[in-house]
Amino acid sequence: MLTFAAADNGGMRNLIQQVFAALERAAQRLREREIESYLAESTDAADLENRLRRLERVSLRRQILQVAE
Repeated sequence: MLTFAAADNGGMRNLIQQVFAALERAAQRLREREIESYLAESTDAADLENRLRRLERVSLRRQILQVAE
């Protein structure tokens, strides 16, 4: 009976990991769509370059904050 409980617990853990992985993928797709939409609003090449630089700065800030935590 203990082995069944251990196997069931491992199966539940695996299921939870799969659910979290699916949620992470969905969140990533949403971020990508938001970025594409933001970039698509560019009025010209200079505006697009400015938006790309802004996104890079935001991304760099997030990475720095994650390292500091």
